[in-house]
Amino acid sequence: MNKAKLSTALLAAFPLRAKFAMFLGQRFNVLYDTLTPQSALDVEYWNIVVQVQAEGWLEALARAAHEAVPGNAALADLMLEDGLTSGARVAVADAAQQAIAEKPRIRLERVVRDNSDFSDIATFLARLSALEGQTCRIELAGSPPRALGTGFLVGADLVMTNQHVLDGLAADAGMICRFDYLVDAGGVRVREGVAVPVAQDWLVQERPPDPADESLAEDDIPAADNLDFALIRLSRPLGALPRSGDEGPDNPPRGWIGIDPALHAGESDDLFILQHPEGAPLKLGVGRLTALHGAGLRWRHDVATEPGSSGSPVFNRKLDLIGLHHAGDPNYFRTAAFNQAIPMDRIVRWLDGKVDPFWTQAPP
Repeated sequence: MNKAKLSTALLAAFPLRAKFAMFLGQRFNVLYDTLTPQSALDVEYWNIVVQVQAEGWLEALARAAHEAVPGNAALADLMLEDGLTSGARVAVADAAQQAIAEKPRIRLERVVRDNSDFSDIATFLARLSALEGQTCRIELAGSPPRALGTGFLVGADLVMTNQHVLDGLAADAGMICRFDYLVDAGGVRVREGVAVPVAQDWLVQERPPDPADESLAEDDIPAADNLDFALIRLSRPLGALPRSGDEGPDNPPRGWIGIDPALHAGESDDLFILQHPEGAPLKLGVGRLTALHGAGLRWRHDVATEPGSSGSPVFNRKLDLIGLHHAGDPNYFRTAAFNQAIPMDRIVRWLDGKVDPFWTQAPP
């Protein structure tokens, strides 16, 4: 067998030293470095061919290389010249054509997660725009006002937030819900929004957070009715009024966020949170549900939040309301590992029979 041709053919078949070394180790249990000193790649391959011939297994090397890389024309020609195979080029060509015919079409775009899907952009933006007007900053009147947290309309005059946002407030504390507090589309001007005082008897229902929410013990489970929410009433039915201008058929009401208690979420689901972090103009945070915790009474997620985000609505990828954000990782000795929300269906389950079922009233 022509050593020069075989050396050249091997270089074409195995252009990477690591690939040829792997081939030699797997097929012949031989270490590449024992056959040649380090040099230029073509010199190394020549040295290997010479050494293998001296050891008496050159033909076996050629056959094995041809089997490993049957599409290499130089190896096929060499095998044919030496009578080690018949019609190798034809067989290789036929095999290549068959492989091309049978090879599935390469797809460079794939759906990676079963719980991921596409959204129509116009529908998504219209829905997000409506939700923007139904989310508020909760604050105490003053100059300047003091931001407490985030809330959202769930009825014409009903706002939901966290109980711990309002904890300790007197009935006459001067609480305000400020809607449309956001940065304009140009990213410069901040809209002051619409400030709506709460009603005189503003507290409708509430449940406190649970000590487990601040525990570092992973196996602490919160009580089923400690849901850290508050339902408060506004001084006027803002959700039934237009966002601006006079009422009329061409000026629809602001509306409120509907609740479907049948909606649930699972691990790795996409989440969206509208919030007022640090009391800032309205922001959107995006992330995923990372774990179901506390016997399903809490959802852990990785959406970015800050103080002031407490009481924010949590939405799924279709922008359906599914939860109430309320807390973060209580372990301040490490980088935060999670934030936490409460499933909306748990809150509705507790409210059922205690208040008029506002969640059954569809938004306008």
